[in-house]
Amino acid sequence: MTSKTASSGELSYLSRKSLDDALRAAIEAERAGQDHGATGKVLKNAITQLRRQTMRDVVRGDRIAARLSKGVEEMIVTLFRHVGENVKDEIAICAVGGFGRAELAPYSDVDLLFLHHEQHAEELTDKLNDILYPLWDSGMKLGYSAHSPDSAVKFAKGDIVARTAYLDMRLLCGSAALYDEFAAAFNKLRKRTVPEFVAAKLEEQNERQAEMFETRYLVEPDIKEAKGGLRDLQTIRWLYKYAYGDDIGKSKAIDRIMNATERRALAKCERFLWSVRAHLHDFRGRADEKLTFDVQPEVAKRLGYADRKNMTAAERLMKHYFVNAVEIGRLTRILCARLEEERTKRLPRLPRLLPRSLQQDEASGKPNLRLNNGRLDFESAARARKNPRDLFRLFRAFGRQPKFDFHPDALAVVSEQTPNVTREIRRDPEVAKLFTGILCESVDPVRVLRIMEETGLLGKYIPSFGSIVGRIDYGLYRRFTLDEHVFRCVGLLHQIRKGKLATEHPIATQIVQRTDNILTYYLGVLMHEASWSLKEKSVSGCEKLVTRVAKRLGLDDGQASAAGWAAARHLLLVRTAERRDLTESHAISAFAKAVGSREKLDLMLVLSVCHLKVVGIQSWDEITRRRITELYDLAALCLDFGDDALEQKLKERAKSVKREAETRLANWSKKEKEAFLNRLDDSILRSINPDIIVRFAKLARAAEHDAANAAVVVTPREGDLEAIVYTDDRSGLLSDLAGAVAATGMSVRTVQALTTNDGKAIDVFIIQSPDGAPLEDTEQSRRLHQALLSAASVKPKSPPKLRRRLGDRREIFTVEPHVRIELDASKDAMVVEAEGLDRPGLLYELTAALADEGATITSAHVATYGERAVDAFYLHNDAGRKLSDAAALKRIEKTLLSVLSAGS
Repeated sequence: MTSKTASSGELSYLSRKSLDDALRAAIEAERAGQDHGATGKVLKNAITQLRRQTMRDVVRGDRIAARLSKGVEEMIVTLFRHVGENVKDEIAICAVGGFGRAELAPYSDVDLLFLHHEQHAEELTDKLNDILYPLWDSGMKLGYSAHSPDSAVKFAKGDIVARTAYLDMRLLCGSAALYDEFAAAFNKLRKRTVPEFVAAKLEEQNERQAEMFETRYLVEPDIKEAKGGLRDLQTIRWLYKYAYGDDIGKSKAIDRIMNATERRALAKCERFLWSVRAHLHDFRGRADEKLTFDVQPEVAKRLGYADRKNMTAAERLMKHYFVNAVEIGRLTRILCARLEEERTKRLPRLPRLLPRSLQQDEASGKPNLRLNNGRLDFESAARARKNPRDLFRLFRAFGRQPKFDFHPDALAVVSEQTPNVTREIRRDPEVAKLFTGILCESVDPVRVLRIMEETGLLGKYIPSFGSIVGRIDYGLYRRFTLDEHVFRCVGLLHQIRKGKLATEHPIATQIVQRTDNILTYYLGVLMHEASWSLKEKSVSGCEKLVTRVAKRLGLDDGQASAAGWAAARHLLLVRTAERRDLTESHAISAFAKAVGSREKLDLMLVLSVCHLKVVGIQSWDEITRRRITELYDLAALCLDFGDDALEQKLKERAKSVKREAETRLANWSKKEKEAFLNRLDDSILRSINPDIIVRFAKLARAAEHDAANAAVVVTPREGDLEAIVYTDDRSGLLSDLAGAVAATGMSVRTVQALTTNDGKAIDVFIIQSPDGAPLEDTEQSRRLHQALLSAASVKPKSPPKLRRRLGDRREIFTVEPHVRIELDASKDAMVVEAEGLDRPGLLYELTAALADEGATITSAHVATYGERAVDAFYLHNDAGRKLSDAAALKRIEKTLLSVLSAGS
């Protein structure tokens, strides 16, 4: 608990005399029946002025918090002086929680504890209402409780939240005797419940972080509750204060728990987070703790960040935030370990000898390690300071036996000596072997790597990784910072290697478990975001960088080259699968030739799985899994047996699909079956599975029986909707159908636009909600069916009325529009890729523009990455041939750029 009263001093926002006079006049007017709520209005005006002047005059968050707290305190004390004079010996008004610590953000809750003598509730209520009603009327977010000293202690004993709040209690006004009585009793409770409190707060922290996705690296963090946020900082202070009875720096025990350097680091982290929080509250005009993309630029501007060549001001702010979060994690680890050490010093029989399994490793000589109170420590800190190799041996030992946690003194030595990891150390073969063991053979490699990152050792040993710590890819696609993304990918690879994901990822599991060079895979995953560390991002630069690191870690030239190639092109597999027609042997053969070997293909598949499973909420689904599996299988066949085998496989697929469809149409006559299947050429049979062909057959049969020129069937598919459209083909049909989908407020996930030999169109859509939520409402299916049927039956006379989603976060970003003409991507069609900011109806606008230019779309491939859309179209001219006229291509490029730019 803190001192009884806060220091006095002049309030710059409003003189004490002015506040006193205004409150006196308002209270007298209310008592005389001449006004109602006047006291609350005075306080509301004072709070508004306090916020406005404080945010205008002060930038640093800790000073803002102290000034706001002082101002609110003065209001409460002045109010009590006028309405509580007759009960000043019967009530004590105490600030608790953040207000007790003298820390208030512009829209923080103000938490109060009213201490009183034992008396009747009715009598107490009247006394409190004179104080509470004006505070409520002021708009202040008030949290309060009323207790006698005895009942407050009893309540705190059974409620850890109350006990935490009371830990920061201080007297504002009223009875000092009541405050002292409670303070003495609470201090006795504190002293006898230290282990219980520490355990409870750490468990509470774990639960809170689990709710916040167990990471400090979400790209839109909650600065208060997320891991590495203000709550974690406050937990450090609570644990220390509960254990030693005073604030950090005010107790003789502090040097045993946290040295001067660590205390300065703690204060620096606190200042930064309070600055972010204060300006976030002020900009939002409410208590908002979520640092979302739309507010990051404004907060960065307020705090003085500016754009740099390769990083915007907002990105620099967020990098600082995440580096700050890492530091808070390190300080939390140190404090908890040292508190635990203080306790274990009194416990007997903790092992001191290093287990036999840790007495040797990949380096020569005996490790400079021991067990200190059951934790891994250096046997000689002086030797460790002289030999940086010992730092890596410490982490190697922890990776092998993580049941022995790090001693805080050992981590302090690592943090201190990390700057001494020079190029000579990075090129040391024994250090390379140790790091390889850490990466590939640890029980939990991610846990080891995270602690290495906290100490700075990982970023110093692999500088390119250090450059991406705390870095974000500014947009809606990614969930995590780049370094956290990589760590989670390493964790996924580790699970694949252990066979834990064999059902979900059988091919990747087989590849990883059969390789005789697992380091290539771990290193490829660890370095696959290395291009972000380059001043100028490039595939060739990334490849050279990763190859150099791979050779340094002991891979031979071929293995290092494969790791560098795959890490630099880890998106090639999925991008090809998403944007190319996989029924064309030409596209598959071109991809296989670009890869060049089965070794690289296998590595690329594993990297793709790890990356896509982690990177975004909607980056991995069944459609993606099927596409990359199909491309991998066909490319492997091409690499192993050549183009002829690939072409034969595609022909066999068409025959197999046809046979399966014939079997499933067993109740049709032979003549009717043959007539229908003869309408489908090999390109159609290669493109869609037998289930869809059968549904199409039944749809076409029913439509023709009823003499309908169009028919639609909508079927739920794993949270999405599958829609099959059958109608007469016409120019602009795909555009009309895409517009119909957009008008319903839904989005096209995939589309296959096919034409039968007799000129009928078969368009197969997979439709999803814009936010990825399951489409399970039958009304949604009905609306989609009606819209598609109407558009398929008769060409719409006017463009669709597009529904703009309220709060569509894509609008806060800009995406540079690009149109790429790919003449060699297909033998039979010209391929154009349109990339730009996604928006409702973009596919409709693009396809309508192509139709206006006289281009016929034979295949469309839709891909979205957060706010970025990349749509690829296979185009013919009006004669059904590959569109290759230079003038026409120039017009198409200009038209599509115009469409894309309209939404930027």
